[in-house]
Amino acid sequence: MTDALVDAFWARGAAEGWSDVDQAVAAAADVVGKPIVVREESFLAAEPVCGFVATLEHAHLVMISPTASPTFRSFVIGHELGHVLHRHQEHAPQSAYIRDVIPDLPEYKVERALARGLFSNTYEHEAEVFADRLATVIRQHRGRPSAFRGVFG
Repeated sequence: MTDALVDAFWARGAAEGWSDVDQAVAAAADVVGKPIVVREESFLAAEPVCGFVATLEHAHLVMISPTASPTFRSFVIGHELGHVLHRHQEHAPQSAYIRDVIPDLPEYKVERALARGLFSNTYEHEAEVFADRLATVIRQHRGRPSAFRGVFG
């Protein structure tokens, strides 16, 4: 099932030629059959994570740290889309342990914070690779050769 979702997402990207991450978010929502809401949250500026995704009954909520960089914003959103499309929320082996150890903190926040610090974590690696591939798709369909020009001049 996961591979079919990811394959459908990349097929749409190739066919539609996305030039920004918001187009990819809309396509991902169509592919998974559930809205994906992206919000910048100021409380994340003080956290050790740049973003996380909470899967709710009727939507996926992607929360990201505020940033002035559109490139960084795109990469963080792409990373979280990777979690959604690979359905990592259905395979959260840490969740039971986290609830036992830190029962008073929101589970989704703690999972993302702990997972983000584990560089050998398969889910985080898969989401990073997904975000990198999405950045490549977007770059290929922009009028300028590099998305970094908007950040570095």
